Amino acid sequence: MEPATKILVVGATGRTGSATISALASLPCAPAAAILALTRSPSSPKAQSRVPHVVLSSVHRGGDEASWGNPTAVPHFTAKHRAELYLRDRTRGTATRWTILRPTGFLDNYGPPSSAGTLMGPLVAGLWATMPPGRTMQLVSARDIGLFAARALADGPGGEWAHRALGLAGDDISLTEADEVFRRVVGRAMPRTWAGVGTVVRWAFEDAGRSMEWFETEGYKADVGRLREMEPRLQTWETWLRESSGWVKGGTEDGE
Repeated sequence: MEPATKILVVGATGRTGSATISALASLPCAPAAAILALTRSPSSPKAQSRVPHVVLSSVHRGGDEASWGNPTAVPHFTAKHRAELYLRDRTRGTATRWTILRPTGFLDNYGPPSSAGTLMGPLVAGLWATMPPGRTMQLVSARDIGLFAARALADGPGGEWAHRALGLAGDDISLTEADEVFRRVVGRAMPRTWAGVGTVVRWAFEDAGRSMEWFETEGYKADVGRLREMEPRLQTWETWLRESSGWVKGGTEDGE
């Protein structure tokens, strides 16, 4: 009998991890089983036998190819870049396949207090408001990251997902546009911190400040059109609000 498919999901109770598990379970040919394994050395023979395909959730840094050489000055982006290089280099010449998914901004950060924390949504929106008017932000939902992760994990040894890095975004939208859609869908203004709070956060917290500077000068560059061809269910800001955000009662993924 063929051994069951072995899948490692790290952070399974988090947004992306739980979305990946849900997406795996909904696949037409869902994997038969999952084995949880964690190793510091993916190139060891033991690790190769237990982890045939690693899917890493990283962060987009200006293009699918450009991201390899662009750690940026944002501390947590730089850490993700190091993890990517480690995975790629340590598995070179081994049987271990890898896929790197590089999400852009998280739509789920703008959810209501019950799903994103008391101040997360308004604070992130307040930071967005410090960007120049009209500057767009690329965003993707945790659900959609899970959809792509599930496809990669279910891929066979000779499939298209081996040794592939892909930026993920479902929308490219300005704050003004996002607020207009929010008002139309939810029926109220998009929650946002008081004027000046975002500026203070940028000044007080290095990671936040450098992130916003990078968004203004470089920014995400995922190919939303190509991604939508790959996955027609990819959520825009509006479909996320209606289906998954928790702002609209009766949404397809409303947890209430």
